[in-house]
Amino acid sequence: MSFTKLSLLGGITLSIAAAQSLTVVNSDFSAVAVRCSTGYAYQSAMGGNCAGSNGFGPQQNFNFEAGIGWTFSLSYDAQPNPGGAGITESSPPNSGFETPPFTGLPFSQAALLQSQSVIFQRISGFVAGQIYKLTFYLGSRYDDSGQSQGNQTVLATLDNVPIGVWKLVSFTPFTLRTAVFKVATGGSHILAFRGTVTNPSTAFFSDVSIEAVQ
Repeated sequence: MSFTKLSLLGGITLSIAAAQSLTVVNSDFSAVAVRCSTGYAYQSAMGGNCAGSNGFGPQQNFNFEAGIGWTFSLSYDAQPNPGGAGITESSPPNSGFETPPFTGLPFSQAALLQSQSVIFQRISGFVAGQIYKLTFYLGSRYDDSGQSQGNQTVLATLDNVPIGVWKLVSFTPFTLRTAVFKVATGGSHILAFRGTVTNPSTAFFSDVSIEAVQ
């Protein structure tokens, strides 16, 4: 924890805790390009490629890309509830995944959570007893036609303990979200984002940060 010195009248000097950000690797999902012409891809679990496989959509093995930072759950759940985790560019003009507009936002790629998929990262530097604020942008799929919709509920957890939940409906624009939480132990902890709806509902998130607060 860093401190800032504040000088007051009478020669008294106090030290107050200054905000300290933890390192989130690839916080905006831009470190790895989406190689598929569709502008999006699911995490590959079946040896698939941009042409897809076994009837499923375009796939890319993000988990083995240098600098990815995050771990993505398997590309598709079992039928009849297909869905997975992956990365998408903006839509339009690049992605066919009906993302919310990226205009004016501090990122050009976002993670996608479809059905009960999970994206997680181990983050170091937590201080025992400290309060932290998680901040990120979250939106849903801009479509509501049958299975193609954005009625997803996203759960954020730290070491599998819920720290925030957001229920979305289709056509939700990217909105800045926050969750405040406290850690009992220092060191590293696993931050995860989870889709909780058991159908192909899709949410998108990006620009993730964690900051110590007083």
